Amino acid sequence: MPVNEQQMAWRNSLGVIDAHTHLEADWLKHAIAIMDRNGLQTLIDIGWRYGYELDNLLNAFKAYPGRFAAFSGLEFSEFGEPGWAQRECERLDRSIHAGAVGLKLHKSLGLSVKDTTDKLVAIDDERLASIFEKAAELGCVVAMHIADPKAFFQPLSPNNERWDELEHNPDWWFGDRSRYHYGWWQLIRQLEKVVARHPRTTILGVHFGCAAEEITYVADVMREYPNYIVDVAARLGELGRHEPALVRELFMEFQDRILFGTDLGVAKTLTLGAPQGFDPTDADTNSFYAAHWRYFETADQQINHPTPIQGRWKIDAIDLPQTVLEKLYKKNASRYLLS
Repeated sequence: MPVNEQQMAWRNSLGVIDAHTHLEADWLKHAIAIMDRNGLQTLIDIGWRYGYELDNLLNAFKAYPGRFAAFSGLEFSEFGEPGWAQRECERLDRSIHAGAVGLKLHKSLGLSVKDTTDKLVAIDDERLASIFEKAAELGCVVAMHIADPKAFFQPLSPNNERWDELEHNPDWWFGDRSRYHYGWWQLIRQLEKVVARHPRTTILGVHFGCAAEEITYVADVMREYPNYIVDVAARLGELGRHEPALVRELFMEFQDRILFGTDLGVAKTLTLGAPQGFDPTDADTNSFYAAHWRYFETADQQINHPTPIQGRWKIDAIDLPQTVLEKLYKKNASRYLLS
């Protein structure tokens, strides 16, 4: 059943933080309208801008105090040359002091980023170590989007369970080992090595640790490394396929280390978790958030997940208590990103 009015009123009074969105400076007014309709206090842009582009976005945020925040990024040109690490550590320092809330590493790392000798850069390349240590010094989170859904690494055909999404976004298929050197598990294990190597650095594995298909593995990594946190952005379709009692149990166990996020994109065309092949309306956006609330706040079974293009299946909701919802929706993001 839909979430009741009392629960909606509680959530609206809380002021939810969506910690995983993608924003454009010229469309912040539209973002505010979406936020106000759906009880959202703050949207956090988890892009990887730097330099002028980051400054421009942060300056645009000033018109809406407390409503927006953003991650910064790295420039990988000249990676491997003497001085690259120092240059990027200094860039990160400037970005954080300018108002960025963390550093984002994009999935191109491990897939396509190369050094100056044309060698593919692995996620756990030790030449990146000083960046993670600088983040620890600055007290900022490093968000890592590694690999992509498992299906994006499997044979490309109409039999692929994410065929609708891959057909619409063909550049998201990474199953050609002659082009993409590492397989899915290799990339995920490289991420784990980074988490283990930098215990002082808080590392955010976006999209439920980049491994929502393997939630027990993600849980094992979180148990082993207390510096590892995750968000749920664009993965309710995967989380909801698991046994709901197991998912609920993990959310209870890690209630202080899971952040709410949706992968909402606000630009000329709205993106609701993934490009969907049509231009979403305001009503579509309301339904998108309502599907999230229903998953977390009810025990409904075989319901629609927020982004149908990500799979033609139903999901089972997990009915979290308000004390956990409060942390998921707001307190955890406030603690890790906005404090």
